[in-house]
Amino acid sequence: MNRVQLGSSDLQVSPICIGCWQFNGGKADETWPAQQEQVSKSIVDKAIELGVNFFDTAEAYGNHGSEVVLSRCLAGRRKDVIIGSKYGLHKGAQAIQYSATDIEKALTDSLQALQTDYIDLYQVHWSVNMKDVTETITELKRQQSLGRIRQYGFCNFGEQDIKDFYDAGGVSCSNQLPYNLLWRPIEFKILPACQERNISVLAYSPLQQGLLSGRFHQAADVPEGRRRTRHFSKDSTTMSRHGQVGAETETFKTISAIRELCNKADIPMSSAALSWVLSQQGVASVIVGCRTPEQLQENCKLIQLSQDIQKQLSECSEELKNMFGPNPDMWAETSRVH
Repeated sequence: MNRVQLGSSDLQVSPICIGCWQFNGGKADETWPAQQEQVSKSIVDKAIELGVNFFDTAEAYGNHGSEVVLSRCLAGRRKDVIIGSKYGLHKGAQAIQYSATDIEKALTDSLQALQTDYIDLYQVHWSVNMKDVTETITELKRQQSLGRIRQYGFCNFGEQDIKDFYDAGGVSCSNQLPYNLLWRPIEFKILPACQERNISVLAYSPLQQGLLSGRFHQAADVPEGRRRTRHFSKDSTTMSRHGQVGAETETFKTISAIRELCNKADIPMSSAALSWVLSQQGVASVIVGCRTPEQLQENCKLIQLSQDIQKQLSECSEELKNMFGPNPDMWAETSRVH
């Protein structure tokens, strides 16, 4: 598998990144079912065999639990991979704001959980997790100078967030954002802002939490924890926080159109969806979660889409794109991305 440079940094990553939110040590959460550690290890083993070198985790994933599982799965192979992690928790719907001291503690806890003395890419999970942008950048640069992080980046930063960060003296190599055929808000303003500053996009939910796998034909088929996004009605699950009517009819109409196009072109739907995201300018890597090693192997079957197929896939979801507009926050009633 080839390597892609993140921004102007020295990090060279695979176009497929393993999202480790599902590495939960057998403890289910509101989004993902329980995954036993041995399954997680088999996924990591298969990833390395296939040439994947990039793994993404976070403090928020099981309160460092995902990091603990990842460290065990990587035992003896730490120097062969790129690890991205993030700081930033929420208390209910309220973001916790981090001072420099809080950042240092979160990083120390992540290093301990990962059983390593450095993290390759350390990211601010949400801009609302920053107590003060200048203080944040100063602390990230200090940790970089200490060798505890190689590079720093951010996640879920909007156009104004990016400007504020750069005005305060920060330089990020990446912005981790939700992006897929069913969720294209970043195309309006954020993607151009990243391209302007050579910030690589790391696309999370590239299959929209399984909707673009082709398995689901109606809203009722989708596990409840994955019905929290603005694709679904606020009444679809008690876990929903966005308070909106959703777009279930339009979403499944779009899925049906994509499925029909892929069937005609004899292309696996998931491969087409992932390859479409990677074909967009500025996208360096797609972050995929996996239930099994076999699913990972399927997700690694990237294909070179013709320009015509790329165009037709985009046209399938153009109506949905315009319906959702430029707000990339899938979950919150008030956007946390600015």
